[in-house]
Amino acid sequence: MEEESNGGRVSSLQHQLEEHPLDELPKEMASGAISRRGALKLMGEATLGLLVLPTFPSTASAAGRLQPPSKISSLGTFDGVEYLQYDGLFVGKTSTGKYSVPYRISAPANLRSASRGTVFVEPPHFSQGTFLRESYLGRLFLFGEDRRFRHASVGYSTNFSRILDPTAKGVFINGGVVDGNGRTDDEIIVDFARALRSDLVRALIGPATRRYLAGFSDSADPVKRIVASGLAEDVFDLVVPIITFNMDNPQDNPEASIEAGKYSGKVISVASELEWHLGRALEDRGSKPDHYRYFIVPATPHISDPLCLFPLANKSTPAGWQPALRAHFLQGHDWVTQGEASPTSTRLATTPDGEIARDSKGNALLVDITGASAPRLPFVELGEATFIVPIPGATTQPNILLGTYAPQPPPAIEDLGFPSFPYYLDAF
Repeated sequence: MEEESNGGRVSSLQHQLEEHPLDELPKEMASGAISRRGALKLMGEATLGLLVLPTFPSTASAAGRLQPPSKISSLGTFDGVEYLQYDGLFVGKTSTGKYSVPYRISAPANLRSASRGTVFVEPPHFSQGTFLRESYLGRLFLFGEDRRFRHASVGYSTNFSRILDPTAKGVFINGGVVDGNGRTDDEIIVDFARALRSDLVRALIGPATRRYLAGFSDSADPVKRIVASGLAEDVFDLVVPIITFNMDNPQDNPEASIEAGKYSGKVISVASELEWHLGRALEDRGSKPDHYRYFIVPATPHISDPLCLFPLANKSTPAGWQPALRAHFLQGHDWVTQGEASPTSTRLATTPDGEIARDSKGNALLVDITGASAPRLPFVELGEATFIVPIPGATTQPNILLGTYAPQPPPAIEDLGFPSFPYYLDAF
């Protein structure tokens, strides 16, 4: 009866799985006994409701297990290499309770294109999900031929899009802490990162020799907490909290955590000018130059337009920190992989009264932690306009997170003191 109702597929699939049990797939793929395409076909068929399969244990002492992906989709081709996205459930138990949450992993379809072994873990943002992958860093930046990073994300909170896939079935978090109308458990992110070295994940994305952790604004909060708790040690090689401040929780300052011996990896923090107003606890005090950097980008608001327009685009100001973020992310990568120390941290110059020091156009001046002048975005340095952060009079969101500029549009090339555009481009 069961065989008839499923067109005979259950019996056939059971026979296939007896010949190729899923917990043996990584070994068989490595030996060539079964192709990667064949293995993915078995995993995909098995997770479409035909069978209830066991989860896969991790060999990296992770407390959680990745279930085989329930969905495999193409992300497109980047410099000639196709990337696949694997979606499924990650299940386990932290020190405070059990969980079953969605995961999402992106990797080359051909593992020979992913030999460098760096996996970038991004906690999902409460409203924008994995926006670092989608825009601020971007797929081509991460997946292009110069880098071939893999990307991984996992739901760690039942609030909003922090769960990664709000439509997923069988999702719960019993541990962690009460957070709004749900629960948040940062340990899930760490469990997930450890599980990225499991046999199943190696079969999907290759060896995860390095693991990075980064988040922006809301999604930077768990990043800082993981470092402060000591859970990042021996798990993440590089941590990048972006456009974040510690007004309410100064104990989450990564530099202080490094000083206390809780973390021995590398940390690079990237901030907009607004973070100077909201809280300066993350500024580099110079106590751990082998481990910590802080970069602030003058003239930029908390929410700035991406180089390529996306849902967060607001067209409020052309000044954005995205180019600096990409540069500093790559500097951190070189710091980890090649031992090349990242450039010296920066801060906004201040007046004797403790206010932001500004140039004749009204734009914030930038110095490194020694006090030496540091370069700003070219159009800020050239004085195209006065870039204002936040919008004058703003006291509530979203305006307090935005910036503006004047005049609009900026002066003509000649008004800036350049005889023609080629002269301006040279200076830029």
